[in-house]
Formats: sequence, structure tokens, C-alpha cells
Amino acid sequence: MPMSHPTNQRRTILWAGAAALTAGMLAVQPIVGLAGTAVGSALAAARSIPTEPAASSPATTEPAATDPGQPDAAPAAPAAPAAPSAPDASSSGGGASASTVSANLSRGVVLITTVVPGGSGAGTGMVLTADGQVLTNYHVVEGSSSIKVTLADGGKTYTATVVGHDAQRDVALLQLNGASGLATVTPDNDTLTVGAAVTMVGNANGQGYLSAASGVVTDTSSTVTVADEANVTGSETLTGVIQTNAAAVPGDSGGPTFDAEGEVTGMTTAGSQTLGRRGRGAVTTTSFAVPIDTAMKVIEQIRSGKESGTVEIGGRPYLGVILTGDGSTQVETVPTGTAAASAGVKAGATITSIAGEKTTTQAALKAVLDGLDAGQSVAVTWTDAAGTSHRATVKLGTNPQN
Repeated sequence: MPMSHPTNQRRTILWAGAAALTAGMLAVQPIVGLAGTAVGSALAAARSIPTEPAASSPATTEPAATDPGQPDAAPAAPAAPAAPSAPDASSSGGGASASTVSANLSRGVVLITTVVPGGSGAGTGMVLTADGQVLTNYHVVEGSSSIKVTLADGGKTYTATVVGHDAQRDVALLQLNGASGLATVTPDNDTLTVGAAVTMVGNANGQGYLSAASGVVTDTSSTVTVADEANVTGSETLTGVIQTNAAAVPGDSGGPTFDAEGEVTGMTTAGSQTLGRRGRGAVTTTSFAVPIDTAMKVIEQIRSGKESGTVEIGGRPYLGVILTGDGSTQVETVPTGTAAASAGVKAGATITSIAGEKTTTQAALKAVLDGLDAGQSVAVTWTDAAGTSHRATVKLGTNPQN
């Protein structure tokens, strides 16, 4: 339930998920997570935001409801001291600040817009190849039914498909349809050090153009737990991420974290903000980025076409049931034409196992499905509303959501 906020207190919020352009997408939890935020009132609408007597006080969290069938999101580290701006980003003030973006830092950067259940979202990406391979965070496109990508330096828009992803490392590879001759970003091969100047560039708050936030690296191997209502498990922990004091904001997710030479050293992924009295004066105190070498290792595996570990290629498997919102595997509705519908599963049923694995919770059901492939034939058991047990072999479909 929403919590009241005394007007004389500050509060810290942590964000994850692509910037929500309409209410109902973003999961805001007082842990950490930078995937985007809601524009306007959507930010506070999705989750309770606890109050704190001071911006530096640790935040506490409340359990959040999940959206069945929607998979992801983050803990905040202490705010780092202000730092000088990195080169190539003209800043309106000192310290870890936001600014406009130079042509050099716009090259190879794209704006991502998605359609998701109940609304739309936005994020950022980086062009890796001239024929349109794009790197972004998986949470930017997760749960989407369509993706559009616009070149930041040219304005041309393409539709895109997800080639593969790694939810654990929050990495996704997109392919722009019909693209050719595109400018690309340059990944950095140098060793990153604490104190190094960085600039995070992205589609801040889904504004439709690029902004830059400059700061310095405060840790080269941090751990952050991201919270996102799209994930039935409630959270995702990222390890070995870069921590900075750059003032990145939701919507910057999936965008480049540039070093002082204009090369990509990381992919902006998570962050925390502190709000002043009455929710005014939001300031990002900590931002995180997936190291570019970590992201590129995932990309190379996706390109090889070989699934292993947490790397998945192509569409996700789809049983075809919409579950109730209480965390159980009770079925609310069964869309026509799905594997579940063909097996005779009806509303009110409870899925008890898939492929021989018990599924007592939505999280368990998701975990089993994540280990299967679209097109795979598996045994499914369930009890109907009257308590009668059933068993059938079904061919899993392809999830219409990424």
C-alpha cells in the first residue's frame, strides 16, 4: 500500500526497468535499480516509497506485488562525493552533473521505445555493427511486444527484434530490421580505475533525445540488487558492476558509459535517487554500469547461437496461461490458440508441474520455463477448479512478449 510522506523529510528511491512513458510499468523499490523511471506521476504509482529522515539514511523495503507472466530490477550504495565533469560533456555546473551531448558522444547511440502491457517504455542502446546489431539492457526490452529504435544522430527509426539475452547480467542483443551503413560505438579495452572520469549518455526519462551525466568511478566491481515488478522473483542481483557518482536517471539504461577518450567502458544499468521535501529536487546519488567487456562476452555467445547458463537465444517459451496476482500458479485466463488451451487447461486450474518439475509458485514456474525452449514438447500436470488432476503433453509456443 502507498505510504504517506511527511513534507519535512527526504526520501531515497531506487529505480529499475525502462523509463515508463505511461503508468503501470515501472517497479520502484527502495533497494536499487536503474532501468528507467516513470514520467510524471507514474514513478510513484507502481510501488511504495518509504520515507527517510535524511538522504543518507539506509532505505527499507516492502514486498511488492508482481505482474504474472512479466519477468526483473536494485540496493543503493552510499552517495559518492561530487566530482569534476568528464571531457566532451558540456556541463551547466560543477560536480557530478547533467548536461547536453556532443556530436561525438551521440555517434552510435540509439533511443529505444517499447510497447508493454498497460503502457509503453523507453531506454537507450548502442549500435555495435553497421548492419544494425544493438546492445542494450535486457530490462529495457523485457516484457515488450514491440520495439522501435531511433538513431540519435540521424532520426531514422527501425523496428527491432531480440536476438538473445542474459537476464542475470542484464544484457540483450537487438537486430534492427533493414539497417545498413550505421555508425557504431567504440568499446574500450583499457583497465578502468577508481577516480576515472566518465560520462553516461542516454534517453533520460524517455525524453526522446540524449542527455549526458558526468562524474567519476567510485568502485570498479560493485554488487547491486535490482527490483522490478516485471520479475515474479522480485529482484535480480548484478555483480562486478561499475559504480559512479554520475547523475544518470531512468531511461538512461542500456546507454553508454564513456571514458575520457569517448570510448564505451560500460553500459548504464542501475541507480538511486534522493527526493527533497514534497518529492521535489530529485538528485541521483549513485549510478551503476555493466562493464563493456562483460556485456560483449554475452553478445559473442549470443552471436554463436549457443545457449548455455543464463544466455537465451530467440523467443522465450510460452505455455499460454495468465496467472492470478497472488504468487500462486492458479490460472486466471487461458488465451486461445496456446499450448495450455490445446491441452484443455481452463480458468481456475492450478499448474502443478512442467517437464517433471513441481511448480508450487509463480517463481518456480518461471524458473522451469526459463530452462526450456520454444517448440519443445513437455508434460504438464494441473488440477482443475473441482480438484481433479490432469496430465497432457504440450508443445510450448513462443512468448509474444520479449
